[in-house]
Amino acid sequence: TIEELAPPTVDRASLHSEGSRSLEDCFAVFSAIHQTVTTRAALCRITIEVLQDFAADNVKYLELRSTPRTLLDADVEGYVHTVLATFAEFEVMQQSSQWPLTPRLLLSIDRSGSEQDARATVELARRLIADRDCSLAKRFIVGVDFSGNPTRGTFKAFTEVFTSVRRLGLRLAVHAAEVEHEEDTDAILSFAPERLGHALHLSEAQRAQLDATPIPIEICPTSNCKTLRLAQLEEHPTLGHWLRNGYPISINTDDSGVFGTSASAELTCVALTYRLSAQQVVSLSLAPLRHAFDASTAFAMSHRCHEGAALCLTEFRRMSSWRA
Repeated sequence: TIEELAPPTVDRASLHSEGSRSLEDCFAVFSAIHQTVTTRAALCRITIEVLQDFAADNVKYLELRSTPRTLLDADVEGYVHTVLATFAEFEVMQQSSQWPLTPRLLLSIDRSGSEQDARATVELARRLIADRDCSLAKRFIVGVDFSGNPTRGTFKAFTEVFTSVRRLGLRLAVHAAEVEHEEDTDAILSFAPERLGHALHLSEAQRAQLDATPIPIEICPTSNCKTLRLAQLEEHPTLGHWLRNGYPISINTDDSGVFGTSASAELTCVALTYRLSAQQVVSLSLAPLRHAFDASTAFAMSHRCHEGAALCLTEFRRMSSWRA
């Protein structure tokens, strides 16, 4: 879709290098998406297709992050309203589904942006959630995400902004330690957001700190392999440690379009690489519910998810016994 909608200024060659993308290549693709999604119609189409892809992959709860920005036909607030309206439209499209996907939204703050822009995003979230005429915001917006090019900006420069996020009662996910930057990672761990993204380049002291006081980590296997240029997943610098020690992690895609993957493909890759048992795979697939920012919805879903997981385990054991 991005290639179809992309303007002539986009380097289409960057959209065909999935197998060998470095960190710089990945951000080039993000840039291509940024150049392409410039109207409300494009934003709506991309959002719907992303939600449909995850629903087709049997995902039941999804937190999608998006950075509010000005479009050719909408201001920043219009951008967020478009995403919220698209979420609502998607829910209507799923009315015939026996078990639909539940979408939720994280408003992203770009670490390469300004503190002023970050404050504006948080203020927008506050205003929309408080607006009685904007019920969609209260329903769908569950937190704030801090991400972007890890070689630019620092967490410390935005600390006051994130303190205001907490005062609003919103939760915070922070991409951390994607590159070696011990001081930045220390600042993030000291703040203790509700979730961490990636957490790849950790010192022994930082790993020990997390082991002692865990913060759930979003692991993105394919993304990590490509950006770290790993030959295989078992070279991952932290995943094996987290799995061996029962650390709270969830398996994610980072961006399914950029990295050409899906939630089930990521989970399968981890299961095969680390030879997980069926029970371990089930536990890992249910982990996101324990780390979800919409805790009440996740709790309401958990019973049905656990029932479904139990049926899958029973069927797996039956088939294993039959094969033996």
